[in-house]
Parts: sequence; structure tokens; C-alpha cells
Amino acid sequence: MIAVIGGGLCGLTAAIRLAEQGAEVALFEAAPELGGRTRSFYEPTIDAVCDNGPHLLAGAYRNTRKLLEDCAASEHIHWQDSLELPLWDEKRGFFTFRPTTWLPMPVALMHAVMKLPGHGLDSALAMLRLGRDLHADGLNDAQTVHDWLARLRIPAGFKCDLLEPLCLGAMNEAPDTALAASFRCVLRESFASHENARLGWFRKPISQALIDPLASRARQLGVTIHKRRRIRSLTSLNNAIQLDGQDYDSAILAMPVLAASRLLGQPIDCETRSITNLHLWFDEDIRLPAAMVGGIGTHGHWFFDISAQMQHQAAKYRHICIVISADEAETAHPTLVSQLVAELQAISAHPSPLSPAHSRIVREKRATTLVRPGSEKPVLPPGIIDACERPRPGDLPATIEAAVLRGEAAAKTYLERN
Repeated sequence: MIAVIGGGLCGLTAAIRLAEQGAEVALFEAAPELGGRTRSFYEPTIDAVCDNGPHLLAGAYRNTRKLLEDCAASEHIHWQDSLELPLWDEKRGFFTFRPTTWLPMPVALMHAVMKLPGHGLDSALAMLRLGRDLHADGLNDAQTVHDWLARLRIPAGFKCDLLEPLCLGAMNEAPDTALAASFRCVLRESFASHENARLGWFRKPISQALIDPLASRARQLGVTIHKRRRIRSLTSLNNAIQLDGQDYDSAILAMPVLAASRLLGQPIDCETRSITNLHLWFDEDIRLPAAMVGGIGTHGHWFFDISAQMQHQAAKYRHICIVISADEAETAHPTLVSQLVAELQAISAHPSPLSPAHSRIVREKRATTLVRPGSEKPVLPPGIIDACERPRPGDLPATIEAAVLRGEAAAKTYLERN
């Protein structure tokens, strides 16, 4: 029997892929519910299940899409027909980056950026230089996104309107410290084709739309799932693994790096960033110009109309969630609400002053492990497979797709060894 330690997306993926090949699997999750960072919570004041924060999918998430198909969960996702990236700033108001579908993708991207207000031929040529460099050699592991874009002579407006928001959203890190090799991978994958260059979001809370179908699939395949079961000791002895004194053939570590390091008695060698999600509920019909809007020059980075995304048009409250990536400020609740509600007022163009009926801040202090050159997997005893989040330059950053890929890679490693 193989043990999977961690019941988040990576662990569930590993358990499913192993069980599909006939392996006997036991999955252990320390928390009361599965899901890890992709989990939902019950908000009693509103009497509704909500996600910690919104989760976007990209068309390039091929492995995630296949996993959802295998678990009969594809219907829970709404996909854009083609890429639309709604944006807003104070001077230009609302506008959309929308590549034309009938043009080849490289030409469509140049045409789309040239049509944005405040842009023109300079931005189109910058898009051409950027596209040509996505497959080129010459980046070192330590080069930042800021330095890479400076080398390509990307205009400030192009960076501000498109690349900085994408970097914050994908890497959870600003361009001056985010590493170019991984951000380039994100752009290369996301804009490889019109099929890849589109966004999707869940129609239900993620626990219901993603985690429950995966857990159901795992149980159907015979996976034994233990919740509220924290593993306190892991040892390798005589070609076997012992978890809290019980023998297993092997163990997959699908848990946060911090928890894995403590379990193994190893130094913690990762850097993380937080994400702040401000949930707002209104008892009036406030609407954003689109289901999701990126703010330029705003304190809030992404404004999500959760009611529109989940098609809760007739619900008692209108639910808006505002996301601040790489948020280290931890602004006090009343100040943050006041600041972001003012921005929401401007973006929504609501005719009367906004006053939320209820609000909640959800801060994920270790939301993502950052891409760093030294993020090498530790040398582990035979039988222990590391599937923890340790992205290196050139890898995808911490995303849903990256978690699925790590789970599948861990399952493949075990199957090849056995």
C-alpha cells in the first residue's frame, strides 16, 4: 500500500492516478476537510458556502482539464469562447484586451494591444519582440521579469496595463523580484493558441465543483481517505516506510513545504507570499462591467463578480470579491474595506454610495511558494516521493495546473519504481 500525505489538489490527483493503475492507496489529510488551499468555507451571516478566494483557470491547463473530465466535473466550469481580459483605470475607464479569433495568434495579440486606449504601434512592436523571445535562449535562472522586459524595450504603458497584472496574477509576485524564466513559461503556454488563450472559472464553490468530485472519484477507485489525521512521524526502515508506526510500501509528500520540512526534520528553504481576499456582500444590485475586472493603478488587483460567475442572480445578496496579490501590508479590516469599496464604486459606476451588508477578509499568509533558483528537492530515503510545491525557474509557478502536474508526476514515479 502507498500512503499519500496531504489531501489537497496534488494529493488527490496522485491518489486517483495511482488507484487507476490498481495501486492500493491511503490518503491522509490533517484538516477536517479535503482541498488544502483550494477549499471553501461556510459564511454564517450570509448562509452561503464561499471560496477562500476566486480561482481562475486557463485554457492551457491541459492536465487539469483532463482530470476534470475523468472525474465528471467539467460541467462545473464556465469557459470563455475566446480570451477577454477586462481592465479598468481611473483615467480611461473600462476597456478590454480581446484578441481577434480569425487572425493567427501572434498577429491577433499585436492587433489587440494596439487597439487598447493609450497604445499604438509601439505596443504592437513590443508584443512582437516579446513573442519572438518566448522561445529564445539566453535567460539565466536569476533574471527578473523587470530586467527581461527592460532588455526587450517593453514600453511602460504595455507593462503597466498587461504584463504587470499578469505577473502578479500568475506569479503572486511583482516583476522586480519575480523570475523571468517561469513567467515566460506562463506566457508561452497561455498564448500558444486561441484554445489556450482563454479563461475559465467555477460555477460553484470550489469544494463542490472540484474537490468533492475528485474525492468521489478517489473513493470509487478504492482510495481510503483519512481526514483529521496528521502524520507525526515518518521513517524509512528496511525498504519500507513507517507512518506513525504503520508500514507502507512508499509515501508521497503532497503537503505544504513548511509541513513537510517539519515532518522530515529538515530546514525550511522556501519563500512564500500571501494573498488577501476581501469578500463583500451587498443587499443592492451592484454589478461589475464583466464577471472579472483587473484594476490598473488600484489597491485591489482583481475584482470578481462572484454572483455573476456562479449565476446567483436571484440570491438575496450580491457577492463581490476583491483580490490583492503578494499582499504583505495586512491593512486593518475597516481601512481596507473603505479603500476597496471606493475603488469598487468607481469601477461599477454605481449611482449611489456603496455600503456592504457584510464583509470578510480571508488572508492566505502562505498562499504560494515562490519560484526561486535554489528550490531543489531534498534528497530523501528510498520510498519517499516529494510532490511538494518547490517551483524552479522555468517551471510553472504555484497554480492549479502545477498542483495537478506534481500529483501526476509523483504517481508516475511510484509506478515506474514498482
